[in-house]
Parts: sequence; structure tokens; C-alpha cells
Amino acid sequence: MKQISRSKCPKCGSEEFITQPNQYDCLRFVNGEFQVEKSELINENLRVFCRECGDEVDKKASFKNKRIVLRVTR
Repeated sequence: MKQISRSKCPKCGSEEFITQPNQYDCLRFVNGEFQVEKSELINENLRVFCRECGDEVDKKASFKNKRIVLRVTR
């Protein structure tokens, strides 16, 4: 079995990870265009997912083991 790097998704091998959207921008329409006035968080709990396969990363286990660990789903 081919061993995948510690910084890649153990399921699909992707190196890119994304967060669940947890903020939104407040805009104003000024001089014919939208301008960001401020950004507001809507959720304190930051969740991280593999961009390719969509599986959630277990952040606590990943930090502890110094490699990407996926959250176990049942």
C-alpha cells in the first residue's frame, strides 16, 4: 500500500483543505459598486474539510499526531 504524506488527506491524497463558511460580509453600495463595510462571524467553531473528498478533518487529533486525521463518522 502506498503511504500518503502526513500533510495530505489520508482518503484521497488531496493537499487542499477548506473551512465551513463561518462569516459574512456587510456591504454598502457606494458610487455604483459594493464595498465591504465589515465582516461578521456566524459560528465560533471552525470546521475544516478536505477540498477534494469533503471529509471533515479532526483538528484536535491532527495537531496531536502531527498529521492529517479524518473525523470518524458513524
